[in-house]
Formats: sequence, structure tokens, C-alpha cells
Amino acid sequence: MKITYSSDTINSFGGINFADKIIREASIYDTIDQTLGIRGVKAQYSYSDLFRSYLMLVLCGGECAEDITEHLRSELNQLT
Repeated sequence: MKITYSSDTINSFGGINFADKIIREASIYDTIDQTLGIRGVKAQYSYSDLFRSYLMLVLCGGECAEDITEHLRSELNQLT
């Protein structure tokens, strides 16, 4: 992993890809799916997807799902 200095504005999402990669490579998501099993037929997301989305929210500084729209909106708008 190469770390460089930047004059760009730093936001809450800095480094989140590294954290997700480490968790994925440690097979945490696979373990969650193996332990909890498969969700219902109509479910579009696995248990690990649900866990991952909440974990990423918390690692970005959020406390609950509403924080995405209330506190992280300006940073999300920069990504588009």
C-alpha cells in the first residue's frame, strides 16, 4: 500500500476501500453467509451485504442509516 500526501480535501470515505479489502480478504463476509445461511428467495441482498453496508457506514463516521442522508449527503454528492 502506497501512501501519498495530497492537498485535496479529505472526507469521511478516505481509506474505506482499504478497510473493506482487509475484511473481505479475511473471509469475514463468507463466514457471515455460512453461519447465517441464505436469506429468503425474494431477498436481493445476502446477510453479509447487510452487515457490510452497516459496517462501512460506521467506519465512515455514521451511527445509523439516517446518517447517510443527514450528515454524509455533501460528501456523497462529491462522488457523483
